[in-house]
Amino acid sequence: MSKPTTSSDPNLALSFLHRAHSPDTASRIYTEKIKNRSLHLKPTEPNPQLQRRAARLRAVADRKKKQKPRPLSARQKRSLCLYDIPKENQKYSLYEGLHKLWIGYMQEILFDGDGERCLGQGEAAKLCAADFHGAEVEVVRSRCVSRVGVKGVVVRDSKGLFVVVTKGDKVKSIPKEGTVFRVRVPRPKKEEPKEVNGGDGRVEDGAEKEETGNTRDVVFELHGNQFQYRATDRANRKFKTHFLPDL
Repeated sequence: MSKPTTSSDPNLALSFLHRAHSPDTASRIYTEKIKNRSLHLKPTEPNPQLQRRAARLRAVADRKKKQKPRPLSARQKRSLCLYDIPKENQKYSLYEGLHKLWIGYMQEILFDGDGERCLGQGEAAKLCAADFHGAEVEVVRSRCVSRVGVKGVVVRDSKGLFVVVTKGDKVKSIPKEGTVFRVRVPRPKKEEPKEVNGGDGRVEDGAEKEETGNTRDVVFELHGNQFQYRATDRANRKFKTHFLPDL
């Protein structure tokens, strides 16, 4: 039975429990859930500084999920040795085929099958926009005298330097700034058809050679100060002739 409530009860909460529960149940509930427990009139608020920090971290995490992976920095590329050529690949003979491909590529751009064509400003602009991977360059003038005479096939054409492999199977990094490079492009050879005399199958004198070519190679000099662009940037850049006071 419930215990009647009197105004002299020392504990009002216990008296209310006695109205709804038996004495044992009321005592157990009072001991487990009410006794020695503080009554919070207002819920505890978290620290505003911690809330702002958590919001910033969530915003940064959301941005990283939406963004594409960042490209590697120059320091990371150097640490990973991405542009280093292995020792076994530092051989001039390995890049002779690349040089032959580059010669065919340049002959197609500059001459278009006509080996006797006179080159002008239009061809000079094409040369500046061309890719020089595979070109054989030679240093003819430089601020650093020790670089003069270095000659090799370009294996890397970056914004500020040419990396070449010389005939001595050595890799040289040549800065473009303050350096003049010489590039030689052979003129394409002209094929002459065979002339057969009568029906005996003999070739006439003077028609014994299948190919006769102009031995005059086209020689260009590239001023590195005006050539400090990557190959991909040069392809989309329009080069114009103008006066250069430092030449």
